[in-house]
Amino acid sequence: MSCFLRKVYILLLFLTIGAKFSYSQDEFQLIELRINDYLKAEIEPDQLNKDVKKYLTDITKDGYWSAIDYSSVAETSWEPLVHLKRVKQFSLALSLKNEDVNEKSKLEMLTVKALRFWLTKNPKSKNWFQNEIAAPTTIGEILMLLRNASILPASLQDSLLKSMEQGNVVKAIGANKLDIATHIIYRASLTKDKALMDSAVHQAFLPITLENKEGLQRDYSYLQHGPQLQIASYGQVFLTGEYKVASWLLGTRYALPAEKLKILDHYLNETFLKTIRGRYIDFNTEGRGVSRNDVLDKIDITSKAGPNALLTLAEKVSPLNRNILVAAQKRIIQQEEPSFMIKPAHIHFWKADYTVHSRPAYSFNVRAVSKRTIRAETGNKENLLAKFLPDGSTNIQRSGEEYFNIMPVWEWDKIPGVTARDYLSDQKLTIEWGERGVGPFIGGVSDGVYGASAYQLNYNEVTAKKAWFFFDNEVVCLGAAINSFAKEAITTTVNQAWQKSIVKAFANNKLISVDKTLSSKDLKWVWHDSVGYYFPKGGKLKLSNQVQTGSWSSINLNRSKEQVKGKVFKLWFEHGIDPADDSYAYVVRPRVSEKDMLVEAYTSTEILSNNGAIQAVKNDALNMVQIVFYEPGILKGSNFSIKVDRACIVLINNVSGKTPTVHLADPTQTLDQVKFSFNSQWVKESEERLISFPNGTDKGKSVSFQFE
Repeated sequence: MSCFLRKVYILLLFLTIGAKFSYSQDEFQLIELRINDYLKAEIEPDQLNKDVKKYLTDITKDGYWSAIDYSSVAETSWEPLVHLKRVKQFSLALSLKNEDVNEKSKLEMLTVKALRFWLTKNPKSKNWFQNEIAAPTTIGEILMLLRNASILPASLQDSLLKSMEQGNVVKAIGANKLDIATHIIYRASLTKDKALMDSAVHQAFLPITLENKEGLQRDYSYLQHGPQLQIASYGQVFLTGEYKVASWLLGTRYALPAEKLKILDHYLNETFLKTIRGRYIDFNTEGRGVSRNDVLDKIDITSKAGPNALLTLAEKVSPLNRNILVAAQKRIIQQEEPSFMIKPAHIHFWKADYTVHSRPAYSFNVRAVSKRTIRAETGNKENLLAKFLPDGSTNIQRSGEEYFNIMPVWEWDKIPGVTARDYLSDQKLTIEWGERGVGPFIGGVSDGVYGASAYQLNYNEVTAKKAWFFFDNEVVCLGAAINSFAKEAITTTVNQAWQKSIVKAFANNKLISVDKTLSSKDLKWVWHDSVGYYFPKGGKLKLSNQVQTGSWSSINLNRSKEQVKGKVFKLWFEHGIDPADDSYAYVVRPRVSEKDMLVEAYTSTEILSNNGAIQAVKNDALNMVQIVFYEPGILKGSNFSIKVDRACIVLINNVSGKTPTVHLADPTQTLDQVKFSFNSQWVKESEERLISFPNGTDKGKSVSFQFE
């Protein structure tokens, strides 16, 4: 190479490196600008000014507030964090640059002193979250806001950046990994450290996969704190955080890859939003957060909560989903009815032991627990009474507000859907952060619109086989092989929700208005709040329509001790003490009027079997049969027979037609295959079919085939 060409080559190399460096710096500036816009987006200037003036009045000349207990090590409501949040308010005010000269000078001085005080005091909580996520995140936000204020000495900023080096982002999982990665993004942006930014963004988006031990699962459920259902709670934190970070990085080299965005959108649209009815989410999805007041209200994910709300961020990142997101927002802010743009769907989450059945008129969801998943957790003095919450709890919603803030007054051994011992007082959880379930046979079959789920209960000296069969206008709920040697009587609760209307019952061949209580062995049906409950096989039933009292502190020691009360509709079966092979059957029919209950007989489904071996229902209107085989066996209907050589769950569409479609699932998630045979007036099979079940992380997923 000639000397001239060598010089040209070197010049081009420097120009290329310079261009890349400049581009990188431009990207850092863009990311920093977006983060600052995000942090300032929800400012209400009048309220901010009011808060800042108050905090300036209360703060000492040494930069602390005497009312804050800096020695606190509390796990929740950690007081020292209030100090940082107030300093963040100072930083927001300074970033707006609208104070007079004297006020600004005082604010700058006290902001610096308050940050120095924090470093000197170095408070710590017993809860790792406060130390490794909450505090460093708030410090990062303060530093981002003060970036252009030029008030922090370099040594102070360096010390604060050093204090942010908390949490092991590589070992963290799910929403926790994302939270730690987020405050690392702040550090990377502040220091313009490309290597640190590369690492932080990689870690932030790493949870958006379907092969996580915890976090987002193959079935698009969300598990955290072990394999524990957390579709809201941690799942909502995950969604909001991922869309937030993705919005900062749009159009940069760090932007969320298309394949990951597809996964994130699917979880939001097809899982999370489907658990919300109207304005309120299924109580089963909130983890220990179910013990916090107002947690079921999802107004906080809409624009009503500000420009940084989940649905707003999701639309910014995924504008092609605007119609879905706008419809969800209209339902949540109650601009439209809960039925608005809801399509029929049935999803069984085989990794989470959870079923969602959604119709325009209602939602009916079921939570169970197996030896593969973890029961409800208590921790940080929260969720003290949820001992039986995962034992087949059913969330039945029409308006959506049926269970909103009912938890303090619930009788917690009569959670809707649950079969349990009837205690004199509510039983506390004794194992923090959850315990493993024990049953192997828990699962469900689904064709995407209809399905059946089963839960073999074996907990707290109570055993039972519980199944739910989901159709368009009704859900059939069966229980069999109910046994217990416990000293308490055993009950199965049909529902326990806020009393919203008059309660009518048809018992002993007459129509009754139930003002307070009813006990009957001849109860045909009950109607309340546009939902009908039918009892085709009878049973000893009790109904209570009375005021119940409690307090949030009874379920969450961090909450108010003030008494809460309200009138509660509660309906349950009594199986008595020492039940032996007892059973129950009830049909829930949402969207039915009192008049319809009087004139319409319930005839669209037929219970074919309800015992310890087989539970099965046929729906004539849909020409569909759904069966739970707890063991190898044969089910014979009036014009068909089905035989399996292994325990499984079966759904057959067009069962009396020429081309039935069969859907099967293995609730034990241990089988490789099942031998299946079917005969009807149109289908004659002389040999059994060998049907293979999915392997790996798809174990438990439904498989299907169609007869030709």
